[in-house]
Order: sequence, then C-alpha cells, then structure tokens
Amino acid sequence: MALSKALCLLLIPCLAPIQESDGETTPDLQIYYENISEPYFVLNRESDGETTPDLQIYYEPDEDTTPDLQIYYKEHENSTEPHFVLNRESDGETTPDLQIYYENISEPHFVLNRESDGETTPDLQIYYEEHDTSPKPHFVLNRNMNDRASVPKEDVFVLPRPFEETNPDRVEAGELFDKDMLLTEAQWRDLALRKGLASERYRWPEGEDGYPRVPYRFMDNQVDQEAVRAGIAHWEQHTCIKFDLTTNTSQPHLKFKKDIGCWSYVGYLSWFSSGQEISIGHSCTSLGTVVHEIGHAIGLHHEQSRPDRDDSVHINEENIGEGRRINFAKKSGDRVDSKGIPYDYSSDMHYGGFGFSKNGHLTIATVDPLNQELIGRRVGLSHRDKHLANLMYGCIDKWLQACKMDSDPCQNEGYTGANCTCVCPNGTSGSSCETFEQDYFASQRSSCSVRITSPGTISSPNYPKKYPLGLTCAKWIVAPECKLPRITFRAFKLPSCFYGWDKLEIRTANRYDGVYYCGTDIIPGQQFTSSTNELILMFYTRTSSQGGWSVDVTFIDKPNCDPGTARASTTPPPTTPLPPPTTPLPPPTCSLISANGGLTWLSPYFGDANYPNDFKCGLKGRASSPYMSTFKISTFKLQPQKRKQCLDSVRIQIPYNRTVKLCGSRKGAVVVPNMNLNTSFVTDDAITSQGFKIGITWRKSDCHRVIHLADDSATGVIQSPRFPKKFRKNSVCEWWIVAPKGKRIRLDFPKISLKDRKCHKSYIAVDKSSLATYWPENSLLLCAAQRSASVVSDGSSMAVAFAGGRKRSQGFSARYTVV
Repeated sequence: MALSKALCLLLIPCLAPIQESDGETTPDLQIYYENISEPYFVLNRESDGETTPDLQIYYEPDEDTTPDLQIYYKEHENSTEPHFVLNRESDGETTPDLQIYYENISEPHFVLNRESDGETTPDLQIYYEEHDTSPKPHFVLNRNMNDRASVPKEDVFVLPRPFEETNPDRVEAGELFDKDMLLTEAQWRDLALRKGLASERYRWPEGEDGYPRVPYRFMDNQVDQEAVRAGIAHWEQHTCIKFDLTTNTSQPHLKFKKDIGCWSYVGYLSWFSSGQEISIGHSCTSLGTVVHEIGHAIGLHHEQSRPDRDDSVHINEENIGEGRRINFAKKSGDRVDSKGIPYDYSSDMHYGGFGFSKNGHLTIATVDPLNQELIGRRVGLSHRDKHLANLMYGCIDKWLQACKMDSDPCQNEGYTGANCTCVCPNGTSGSSCETFEQDYFASQRSSCSVRITSPGTISSPNYPKKYPLGLTCAKWIVAPECKLPRITFRAFKLPSCFYGWDKLEIRTANRYDGVYYCGTDIIPGQQFTSSTNELILMFYTRTSSQGGWSVDVTFIDKPNCDPGTARASTTPPPTTPLPPPTTPLPPPTCSLISANGGLTWLSPYFGDANYPNDFKCGLKGRASSPYMSTFKISTFKLQPQKRKQCLDSVRIQIPYNRTVKLCGSRKGAVVVPNMNLNTSFVTDDAITSQGFKIGITWRKSDCHRVIHLADDSATGVIQSPRFPKKFRKNSVCEWWIVAPKGKRIRLDFPKISLKDRKCHKSYIAVDKSSLATYWPENSLLLCAAQRSASVVSDGSSMAVAFAGGRKRSQGFSARYTVV
C-alpha cells in the first residue's frame, strides 16, 4: 500500500547519531518506523517536488523544531538549505542501501547481511549493538534475516495458481483433455489410456545405440529454451531416454513453442511426420511443469486417472464444474500399464486438489489428509515416476545387461540404475534398499502436516509471525473412543476473502470436504465441534501476508456412547500425540560465541531443539588486509539431500562469487583463502534436524600479505607454496598488490599447473579492482584449463587468491610489474 507523506519508521532502539571518530563498527545513523520522543529520523518517500526533507536527523532531544541534518532523495533536492542527497538507484533494489559511518572501519570484521543477494553493499544495515570493540578481526550478527521491520509494501507477492487452474479449454491445435493434453482422434475414442500408455506404438523408437531417442527442435524464439533444456536434462539424468536437437523437420519429433498455456500431445505419434507440438507458455517454465509436459510426450497420463486411484484419493464430484467430470473419468484396468508401480501422491504427473473446481473447494482430496500437501507440488520426477518410465522403455533391463547382472538385486521398490547401483526410494537405505526406515510418503511430508491425538494448542506455521506462502498444511485431530474433538480459536487473521488467496478449511462432518474461512471470518473464542471422532484443519496459502491462527484442542464426551460397547474406531492407531501446551520457544536466531582464536557459530535452538523451517541468517566477512578463513565443523546435521539437492544448507562464499553448500551430515573443515566473503544458513519449509556448531577462525599465513610497489620500476614474483615443488594439500594464499597512484599492475602467469579443470577446489582468482571481493565482473578465474595467463588491473591495486585443494600439483608462479 502507498506510504503516507510523512510516515515515520521504527527500526531499532533509539540512539542519537555519533559524531566522534570512535573506530567502532557501530553505524552512526538509525531509522525509526514509529513516532517516538527520542532522537529520530523521519522519512518522506513522496516525490512531490517540495522542499520538505525526506530524512530529518535530530542530534539531541530538545524543543528546537529545526532538524540538525536533512537528507533529500534525488527526486527533489531543490532545497536552499544545507542537505545531503540520497541516490536510491545504486544497485537496482527497491530498498535503498543505507549504511552511514563517520569513520571508515579499518579492522577485519564480519557484518550481518539481511539479504544474501550477492551484493558487496549491505541492503539496510544500521547497527548499534552486538559489536566487538576488540581491535582484532570480529563478527557482527543480526541473528535472524527473516525478522525484518514491518515496512508497508505496495504489493503482496501472490503465488501463481497451477496451470491446471489457469489453462484454456481449447487452443488452436484443438480441445485440451485434462486441461493440458492434446489427443488424437483415436485417443479421444479410447480414453482408457492411463498413467503409462499401454500400447507399444506410443513409445519413442530406439536409436542405433539401442536406447530410445526423441528428436526435438524449437519452433520459435519466444519459448524459454533454457527451461526446456533443463527439463530435458532432468529426463535424461533419470532415465535412459535421449533427446537429440534436430534440424530434420520431416520426421516425428517434438516441436517446443510458446503458445497459450502448457500442453502436449500424448506419447509418440509416428504418423505426425512433421512433428508434434508441445507448448511451454507463460508461467509454464518451472522445472516441474516442463518435466510434466515432456512426460505426456513420453507417454505418461495423469496419476489421478489411474483405475486404482480410489484407494488413495476421493473425488468430490459435487465440487466439479459443469461438463468437467470427463476429466476425472476412471476406466477399467484391462487397458492400463502402470507396471505394478503403486499409486504416487508425489508424482510430477499428479494434479493439485483444486483443478476444475466450481466453488473453490477441493475436487481431489487424499484419503490420508496428511498427504494432501504432496499432490500437485510438481518439483520434478518422483522415484515412482522414474521407475515407471524406465520400465516402460526397458531401461532397467538395458542397464542390467550393460552391468552384466542376471537379475535386479534392489528391494523395496528400488531398481538398478545406469551406474550399476540401486536407485532407492524415499524412506529406504542400504546398497540394495534393503532397510525400510519409514513410509514412502512420510519422508516427503513437511512438519506442518501432523496427526494429533491429545489436547493442546496448535497454530499456523511461524505464528504469531507471518506464515509462509505455498502451504497445504493438514492438522488431523483424532479423538479417543467415545470422545469428540473440539477446537476453540484464540486468534484468526488471513487476507480478505475478496482476494481468495489464503484460506482455512474446517472439516467437522465430511471427511473430504469442509467449510472455508478467510479474512476475519472467525472471532476469538469461537468453537467448532466434530460430529465424528475426527476433525481436520486444512490450511492453504498463496501469500505470506498475515499472522495466521491459533486454536486450543480439547476432547468432549460423545453423547450416548458406552466405551464398553462402542464399535472399534475405524481410524488407524494413534501415531504422534500432541504434547500439552508449553511455553513457546523464543524467536529463532543464529548465535555467535567467543572462543579462543575465533568464534563458534550455532544454528537456532542448537542443543535444545531442532532448527526451524523457513529460516535465514548470515554473516558477512570484511578485512583490511589478507586473511584466510577456516570453518571447522564440530556438529553438523541438517536435512539430507533430496534428488542431489541441498534443501537446508550452510552456504559459504568462495572467490568468483561461488558457493560451497553444506547439507546432510558433514564433518571436517572448509578453508577459504580470503576473509571478504558471505556465509548464510537457509532452510526450506519441510524437514528440520539438529543443526550445526561451526568454529570460525581467521589468520595470516606466510603467503597472506600486502605487497606495496614503491616506484614505477618495481617488480616481483608471487607463487604457490613450495613452488616449483608440489604444494601441500588444501594450501591457500592471498596477496594484495598495490602500485603507485595513477599506475596499474600487470600480472603474468608463464606456467599454471593445477589438476582441477572445473576450478571447483583448485583455482586462482584475480580481482582486477580494488575491492578484493572477487566478483566475476571484476575478476578472472584460472585453473587446470589454463596453462598461462596475463591480466592487468583496472586501477592501482589487485588481489590474488589461491586455493590448492586436495590434489597436489606444482601450482604457479606469476610476475607482477608496474605499467
């Protein structure tokens, strides 16, 4: 929403600007978001051409109404009084960078960055506390990067609806079945084709190498080719199907285009001699959506259309729009080829719950309400998707033959992959997937969806702070025998029902459909009692704009029920009971503890509880001369990798703006050649774990030094440790070379001998600017792919960082000269 002309902003405790040169890391300006009586700064954001200052600074609380310092934004700086002009367009952000010091900080230090966005300038850092006044290098930490001041915004980010809710019914090529499938006339006549098309004629043929080949091309320059290539790479990574970019338009092939919506033909159509179209339209470029449409072209139908779906999902036919029931048709199993793969809520081919709804209610409800969050997530192929596709195209048999294996040793839905090892499903482990640890779906659910069997207090995630967007969150309350569940609201606040963004569904009678609430529909004290032993709360969000809700759960006696004669409950046995109400944990923060020679960095609640979901904190390192940084892991246990991706991770920046991501269980240490770096801890909205305890130290080695060149003829050599002998493992160095004012530096590498061709762990980074931050736009990255190099600084200084990695080699020698 628009800000008023003279909106005051409260940010941190009131402190007057400091004019003394005290050498501290304490900034000398502070901004407030509310009216206060202490020294303050007032912000006027309107560009109205007036002479009213945008930022008024009062050094001392007094009766004088004249500000001591006035700052104007660049839009209207026509005041005749002394003033400062603030340019808000320095980095393209909507929030101006504001970090004002009266004296430059010369000692190495770390400063919190509220947004780990790769900038060298903080986004909004005005600190007065949590600083170490020691003359040694130090850190400054604002412990929670999510805990921002509540600044009114003009717009609320709203998560787009899935394509099955927004796709047209018909495109130029024809009518769409199930909202995204173009069918041939024969397929329209026979809608019995489900999940995996049974007929072999819909399989793409094999090439000369014996593997299925799918030719493809781009029909226009409008389609997002990068998104298409990412989807193709995902299919090639997890199956034996190969995709070939082609210029031969007189053969069956895929023709990617940007049309209205996301859609594809189904399976290989041999009689389409000029190719079959596949549309990756607007809002269709996420990996999961591109993979979904390619899945249709490969021959996959929608998961919810399987004939065995009724054991897993319930179709709320009363909520389906007129003429739409054909999209939920279920046929007999004699024409289906699911290859024995069980029903999969997490399939990339599964629709979400609201497709084809006429009233905003669910059309597809999962039998187990905890699994509602899994359908329609569309983040890429699930394990069962991969298994089915590989069975359809005979990939597993081909891999077994190539691996010279007579049979597949993998258990519990695992299968042998291209590298001759078992590809195991979620919830299993072991070389043959022989250890069953937990249910396939339980391992994929977030902590937000829980089954509750005891009284207590439950709330929306992060309550009373803003809940995350993109939630489908289930609270499945199950009462004991002869009891009924009741909830009493403590608080309820969602966006207005007018928008239809976020809503809470309460099911008290129908297990699969309830009443939806939003805005301020529910008042504190309002109660809901179920007519059965179950009460289900379903929370759906597309924004993160309000505080959410909180309820007390109690159980009351069921009328006319005798425990001795009552029928046994059909509900599965209780699982995880809800603990009684307890004192809530304090807001999550990362912590720094002083230690000998450095610091210890702790994740939120370390030692007391698991770290939270949807959390972010970070450190920014700064030094006025070369230092090496070491991050030594004492304890480290985060959410395991999923599909080879870190979901919760500690991220450590290394030169050339690259990141070392740490996740799962780790040990050892990360050594970085420099101290001008960013680190962060980021979690997603799913599984949490114990957290981490990391020791951080910094020191100078023999090759961490500043080289001052006294005159125009100065020259010298820098080289890797022990050169020309091999450097020791994990050697790191950093040099800052400074030439006389007005001169530049030339650095010549006659010989580079490293063993890492991708520059991951063994590299040389040269920063041509005076920043020593090694951003790519100012730097050069060298490794095994380069045998020699020559570089000239942009100004009178240059920084060089070297990391040797684990593979020892001769390294390098470079001569610097003044030019």
